[in-house]
Amino acid sequence: MLDNTITDLDIDQVLEELNAGAASSMGRLVLDEGWRDALRRYTDVQACPGSGKTTLVGIKLLCLARKWRNPKCGICVLTHTNVAKEEVLARLRQLPVGHKLLSYPHFIGTIQEFVNTFLALPACHSKGLIVARIDDEFCTKRLDKAIGRTASTYLTKRHASISELRYVWRDGSLKLNVPGFDHESNSQSYRDLQTARSELMESGVYFYSEMYTFAQELIAANPSVAETLRCRFPVAIIDEMQDVQKFQDDLINGIFGGGRSLLQRFGDPDQSIFDGLGGEEPNESYNDAALQQIAMSHRFVPDVAHHITGLSQRKLTISCSRASVQGAPPNAIILCDDSTRGLVLNRYAEIVGRLERDSRRTVKAVGAVGENEPGATNPLNIRSYWAEFDRTRNLRTSVPASFCQAVQYCSDLLSGDAVLRHEALICAVIETLRRAGKSVAARNSGKLPSISRSNLPRFLRLAGTEREFRLLIATLMIAPMQTETGWLTITALLRRLLTIDEETQSVREYLAFDARPLSPQTSVMDTGNTYKAQNGINIQVSTIHAAKGETHDATLICETKHRRLFDVAEMLPFILDKSRAVPRFDPAHPMTDESIRSGFMKKLYVAASRPRHLLCLAVGRQRVSPEQRADLLRQRWQIVEV
Repeated sequence: MLDNTITDLDIDQVLEELNAGAASSMGRLVLDEGWRDALRRYTDVQACPGSGKTTLVGIKLLCLARKWRNPKCGICVLTHTNVAKEEVLARLRQLPVGHKLLSYPHFIGTIQEFVNTFLALPACHSKGLIVARIDDEFCTKRLDKAIGRTASTYLTKRHASISELRYVWRDGSLKLNVPGFDHESNSQSYRDLQTARSELMESGVYFYSEMYTFAQELIAANPSVAETLRCRFPVAIIDEMQDVQKFQDDLINGIFGGGRSLLQRFGDPDQSIFDGLGGEEPNESYNDAALQQIAMSHRFVPDVAHHITGLSQRKLTISCSRASVQGAPPNAIILCDDSTRGLVLNRYAEIVGRLERDSRRTVKAVGAVGENEPGATNPLNIRSYWAEFDRTRNLRTSVPASFCQAVQYCSDLLSGDAVLRHEALICAVIETLRRAGKSVAARNSGKLPSISRSNLPRFLRLAGTEREFRLLIATLMIAPMQTETGWLTITALLRRLLTIDEETQSVREYLAFDARPLSPQTSVMDTGNTYKAQNGINIQVSTIHAAKGETHDATLICETKHRRLFDVAEMLPFILDKSRAVPRFDPAHPMTDESIRSGFMKKLYVAASRPRHLLCLAVGRQRVSPEQRADLLRQRWQIVEV
């Protein structure tokens, strides 16, 4: 008999163990009744930005791990991204009991990994299908090259995309969706598209969504498969549920939902900016449901919380544990026009300069649109503010002068953003491998490129050390070694995992113990899009989508344009009037003004909830009325003209 109940005593015991290593009372975890209620029950939860959602998930799993006794049944923990999965794993490794959940019979992984492992790959193998690669971008490129000019011209005329040429689960059966066609056809274009997809299947290449299609087919033919999974996993927990798409939700909910298992989902529908990605429908079972709300944020000061409330589609009123900083500048509206837009970033840096030095370590400017569609009328995007912005740039090597300093950075951010800590360590690993002269053979060529973020996973797989490497990174994220003796142990393990047998002087210097603290201005998230302001402050520039999950000290949201609507100007009425009825997205009509405004609201909410101390908005002055200016001043915004 499984004991899946969680009591206050269970929670207190886990908290006692977690807090045993806290250096001071400031680092101790204290849970309010809202958190405790979410831990005791299996109700779906909406957790506001900065509420510590992943910590909550981790504590729940640690409570369950303490009393889990069944050697054949486990807990299934699903996330939307690999970054979120690593965050959950890091929380579990904080206590010895958490390691119980890292192996059979439990499963912790992305939804895609779960579907592939337990359903799609077995289904494909039973049909004699080869699965060599699952990759949307690769599929699209291969198909685009495979189809003839006739089919390509036809798709262009029908405003259809080759990426829609995939197998789907429709009307209870597996069907090939041929874009641009409502039914089967004898036309040359139809035959070319069919042939291209057949050849792609023969080479074992599939879209991610096709794995869900094969899984649906398997369950439809063998309903006992779903029942077997429910027996194997009587408890299922899903993180980042707001970004789960409908086709994913239908499958997972069909297995664990409807009271068939103990299912609890965590997320924030107000931040669901990925839910319609690729034209897919967003989920409804969570994003449109009544949810238990956790509205205490540990990220930002009260003024930021007050100003973003009107952007919450669920009208969530956020309270804050962080106190306002005396003397800090008020949140700002920067008014500009076409002739002065290039001055905005410098003006923003001047405002940031009024923050205390320790309160401006991470300064960011974000916008919803990195690049307008070709032919757009009067485009407005991030490059309108800074012409050198390039959204295709990858992360570059971290600024810290040594691997040890990157780990020290993680120690400094131990209760902060896990994304920043993970990126710091990966950048340091890449720098180590580059100094060691390591390379990895490129696929289908004789080239030996140096190690990069894109080929690091392949390098580790070929070395046979990928699993151990991930364990080491997760350990360093949550419990970095700070003594010289401990550091020698860490670097010895790192050398083995990275197959560094002979060290150069450069590698020895980079891996040496380095007790120097990092400068407050050190950045480990240099994306190559760093604007250097006249007052010396570095501003990282990115899209809003790229900034999701991050925490900044100061954030500037640059107004951009989608179709004929300007996002910041469209959202000002909601920022000023928190009772105003919110726009609703219509999946059947995604290009209406109402649907576009709904997307604006979610993107700006994500962006505006990143900063700890300072929020600024850049908007065209002609789009702010005199009445709105007066309201902004009454609501404690400062108005800055450029």
